[in-house]
Amino acid sequence: MKKKFSIFIFCVLFLQLFCFAQLKFGVKAGVPFNIQNLEINNAKIETSRPFNVGLTSECIVPVLNLGIEISALYELEKIYGQRLVEAVNVSYLILPVNMKLKFGFSPFNFFVFLGPSLEVMLYKSGDIVFNNNSNARGLPSLTRFSYETFNWGANTGFGIQFLNVQLSIAFFYNFDASIKEIPNDLFYQYDSNSEIKSKQNGLVLSLACFF
Repeated sequence: MKKKFSIFIFCVLFLQLFCFAQLKFGVKAGVPFNIQNLEINNAKIETSRPFNVGLTSECIVPVLNLGIEISALYELEKIYGQRLVEAVNVSYLILPVNMKLKFGFSPFNFFVFLGPSLEVMLYKSGDIVFNNNSNARGLPSLTRFSYETFNWGANTGFGIQFLNVQLSIAFFYNFDASIKEIPNDLFYQYDSNSEIKSKQNGLVLSLACFF
């Protein structure tokens, strides 16, 4: 009976801590870099994601200095290369959900975070059309790829907070390839041996301001 009562008291105190947790909202912007380029049949295609921007929130339990951070970020990707028929722009909604641990003394605090991330494609200017020169009939030999709508990943990092401003750096990694080969008509070929290496990873430097 005493054991059950002790567990009940612990749960009540734990819930009470969350009731007094500090919930904050803010804006966040970042610059991804060192992103792994697409590679199809050993031909590299240049990619870049110049920025991401959006909203963020964190809920931290004061005594434990532990909580979660959830963000919704718009991110743009540019794909280009000599063997592509034309450059392609793709926009995403990035939804990272991180466990966050803070330590230090005000006004400076340090923090570390870790969690999954969902990538949702919002828009693409077109498919990735890969130029394989000409086939035996003298017609253009092209391979066509399309982007997946959803992709899962993970990210982890650390940062520093001064008052309500946070500066962080994170490593991110997508679990699956974000593109798939699709057949079309006579001008497009489907190569079952195509080797697609497009699991993107890299670092992102972010600045957030909470209100």
